Amino acid sequence: MASVRVIVVGAGMAGLTAAGRIAGAGHEVTVVDKGRYAGGRLATRDLAEGRRADHGAQFFTTRSDAFQEQVGRWVAEGTAHVWCRGFTSEDGHPRYAVRGGMRQLGARLADGLDVHTSTRVATIGPSGAGWTVSWPDGPHSTAGHIVADMVVLTAPVPQSADLLSDHVDVPDITYTPVLALTVGLGTQPAIPTPGGLQLDDDPTWTWVADNRAKGVSPSPAVTLHTRSDVAGARWDDDVEVVTADLLGAAAPWLGDAEVVDVALHRWRYATPAACHPEPCWVSPDGRIVLAGDAFGSPRVEGAFLSGLAAAAHVIGQG
Repeated sequence: MASVRVIVVGAGMAGLTAAGRIAGAGHEVTVVDKGRYAGGRLATRDLAEGRRADHGAQFFTTRSDAFQEQVGRWVAEGTAHVWCRGFTSEDGHPRYAVRGGMRQLGARLADGLDVHTSTRVATIGPSGAGWTVSWPDGPHSTAGHIVADMVVLTAPVPQSADLLSDHVDVPDITYTPVLALTVGLGTQPAIPTPGGLQLDDDPTWTWVADNRAKGVSPSPAVTLHTRSDVAGARWDDDVEVVTADLLGAAAPWLGDAEVVDVALHRWRYATPAACHPEPCWVSPDGRIVLAGDAFGSPRVEGAFLSGLAAAAHVIGQG
């Protein structure tokens, strides 16, 4: 089997899964991501006095044998644990969380790989039989480029489409936004055991979580996710005004606890409105692959399975 040079754009679950499998098959792989940490939406925010809060993906479940096998390994090594088996009542299906926060899972997946964070790709263009991926100087990175045989893009599809717009037409996939509010508290919040609630009829929130109950934070810290319509309506508003308004709306879940710290994060591409039917998409020349939770099925497991599919295509071309 001939070795191929591969660059993966995006260091989330799909990108790191693909990169790990491709590297394991003997190919040369580099991963670049604009974020400060590997993980993408496997994201954890540092708050005051050592508090931490997951502000992207909150937990994951398993439905496929492949992901169940992988999660079993994470549990065995102590990276992941069963948080609960339902929120308002038990349904028997484990919800898995990551000790110390989802960002730790990103770091675990990146271990041993050539991963460059704080690197924002600016252009992707054809170069002979392959593709050149380039990025400029940044606050924490130096300008550079890589000429690769194949490129795997796992960023939200509109971002990948912008990078490829002069060369490749990609599927049209839209996303819904979320505003994530993280709040460090002096005492425990008013969130019942086991520390998470999925809300269907709240005017502001779809999700609230107690990060100490999840095993993420040593001290009280809460994560709240808005409804997508609330996020859309407030997207361009002043961050301090929106934060104050959302903090007021969060009061029922915070109880009488003192607010020690608060932060707002905007997830423009939080959830795909509808997924592409296949677990990854391949360009006509076979050298560009799109993957992520917008392909096949959503959520953390969908991103994992999409990463596997992308890797299988790349390895099959070697």
